Amino acid sequence: MNGWAKPDTGAMIELSRDIEQIEHSLKQWFLPGQAFVKAAKIQDYPILPEEQALVAKAVSSRQHEFATGRWLSRQGLQSFGLPDEPIKMGRLRNPLWPKSVSGTISHDGKLCAVVLMQKHQHSEAGIGIDLVSLPQRAGRMDELTPMFLANADELSAMAAFNLAVDPALLLFSIKESVVKAMSFKLDDFIDMRAIEIHHSDKMRFSISGNAICADITAATTGNYLVTAVRGLVEND
Repeated sequence: MNGWAKPDTGAMIELSRDIEQIEHSLKQWFLPGQAFVKAAKIQDYPILPEEQALVAKAVSSRQHEFATGRWLSRQGLQSFGLPDEPIKMGRLRNPLWPKSVSGTISHDGKLCAVVLMQKHQHSEAGIGIDLVSLPQRAGRMDELTPMFLANADELSAMAAFNLAVDPALLLFSIKESVVKAMSFKLDDFIDMRAIEIHHSDKMRFSISGNAICADITAATTGNYLVTAVRGLVEND
């Protein structure tokens, strides 16, 4: 034995399939041809010194997650013809995008995904996505549910998505997407129980009783759940 580990070809193929399906769903949801959508395996990608400094004290796994998100996002900014500048971090640890861009990053398990849109091409004030590694998260929501559940009707509303996923896990992921979509106007961390997801003619949400106009979507791949909030309209 020489200590060299042969790559798991099956796992690599499965990961590539997840990436392809995640990108396909996101491209369908975020105006095909107008959004930059990209997913990739989490690795130690090269990022700018100003970005690296933001996670210099973090554990290596967190540094790799951060690097992948920033690496993908800067590809998106360059595709829009914007300068290759560092994407800094807000007080709520949210990415700070150029004024002309709406963006969102999510990572879980082995994958990271980003969506960027130029504001002149759409009317959205914010967009949000969330990735969930199903093998890692399945069966682990019982203790967490009271921390984000606004009312029992929210879990019943998850049936409208017709996905073979734990309703609590789906609800949590949707609320993560909501928080990211609203990060442009939040000045403090929000209690997820203040976000209420409900379904009548379509899936909707409100924050502290204030209804927000947006679309909520969800899909699964072989190993991932992906949710998104789009079409968000800022209320003055």
